[in-house]
Amino acid sequence: MTPAQLRKPTIVYLIGFVAYFIFSIGDTLIKIAAEGYAFTLVFAISTSAGCLPVLGYLLYKKSFSQIVTKNYTLHIARGILMAAVAYSILKGIILLPLSIAYPILLSAPVFLTIMGVIFLREKLNIYKVLSLIIAMIGVILISGFSFNQGYNKEGIILLLIGSILVAVLDLTVRLFGQKETTIALSFYNLLFAAIIFVLLSLNSLQPIMFLDLAAITAGGFLDGLGMLLLVFALKNIEASYVSITHYSQILYGLIIGYLIFSHVPSYVEIIGSALIILSGYLIYFKLNDSN
Repeated sequence: MTPAQLRKPTIVYLIGFVAYFIFSIGDTLIKIAAEGYAFTLVFAISTSAGCLPVLGYLLYKKSFSQIVTKNYTLHIARGILMAAVAYSILKGIILLPLSIAYPILLSAPVFLTIMGVIFLREKLNIYKVLSLIIAMIGVILISGFSFNQGYNKEGIILLLIGSILVAVLDLTVRLFGQKETTIALSFYNLLFAAIIFVLLSLNSLQPIMFLDLAAITAGGFLDGLGMLLLVFALKNIEASYVSITHYSQILYGLIIGYLIFSHVPSYVEIIGSALIILSGYLIYFKLNDSN
């Protein structure tokens, strides 16, 4: 592989890894501060704050032309989908330890790979097939263990649903987003999701402590920044390849879960996580081998 061939994928992978690290920090802040408040209120604050990175960028550039669009149907649909994604994933993360939540959520790249083959005619090779099988074994292992150990079943189901929705949301970038700017794709889905949660939270308004408000706002801001980076990555490399950066979130979850929440992962969680990480490595190995 020449330096010129290596440069773009390497940069895109780095952006993906950074994006998921930012997501992990944002999720942690929301998880810490959300206890005792209505979920719709928490999500209204966090998704509204998620719009701020884009607004800050546009103000810095002194130009809003990058969010001018004629395809509002796409953005409204993505906004509705984003609201469903935020609810299912953030609630699941709040209800479960991160070392369990993130591996279950890691079924999203599996669904995205399958959708990439079906809708984008991306090629399916032995590495991708093995990756899918190994990843799903890891997800099933951790999900089954979580059910048997009495972890919150609603959280597990929400994360599995959220994983499918995340894959669909990412796929829309590849299917319909090539004529839209990264800024527009990031901004409108968060904006419309925020509007939905603000409307849903009107019946659940309650006082919120300043530190909790600050943590939820910061978490939402970081999630918005992470989404901005991830949309850029998705627009610049094959969906089934960029999705492997998602696997880094397992490591982030294990470390944060132990350091912040004092959750010691079981051997089942570790084995399942290792299988999922291995599945991502297989795809990366094939990408390097093919280049």
